[in-house]
Amino acid sequence: MTAKKKPHEELEAVKQELPPDLPAGRQERSEAEILKDKYLRSLADFDNYKKRMALDKEQFVQFANESLIAEVLPIVDGFSRAMDAANKVQAGEEMMKGLALIKKQLEDVLKKHGLEEIEALNKPYDPNLHEAIMQKEHDGPEGMIIEEAQKGYTLHGRVIRPSMVIVSKKK
Repeated sequence: MTAKKKPHEELEAVKQELPPDLPAGRQERSEAEILKDKYLRSLADFDNYKKRMALDKEQFVQFANESLIAEVLPIVDGFSRAMDAANKVQAGEEMMKGLALIKKQLEDVLKKHGLEEIEALNKPYDPNLHEAIMQKEHDGPEGMIIEEAQKGYTLHGRVIRPSMVIVSKKK
């Protein structure tokens, strides 16, 4: 970045840019045109700077909670496992409703902050969204997700945890 010039230094620099053989009246107009051009470029640069800063601020706000949300995801997984276990041992209906309600409230809060579940089951494998942990022989097209070992999530479109999946392969 260059040091800021004083106005008289700026004018001298503009005069140096002009061809020496210009008539006196034309020289003032050229100086004005050069200064106007520099002024307009400075305005455009400042406008671009403001836009870039607004975008940076917006992204900072969107992703400020990313690490907190990533740490809460295992709790959501724990609720799912607790509900599956309670279902297997035929826990009381009230307990099942209570667990489901707490899980739903937690998921709603996370969704409100931009968290979305990655759809994986019966979808084609995408290395940008999924992490393949195994391949299994399966009747059907190759490269399809046949099981999901762990749910994946995006935060405002950015993957914060990929889905851990099992992908089909031909027999």
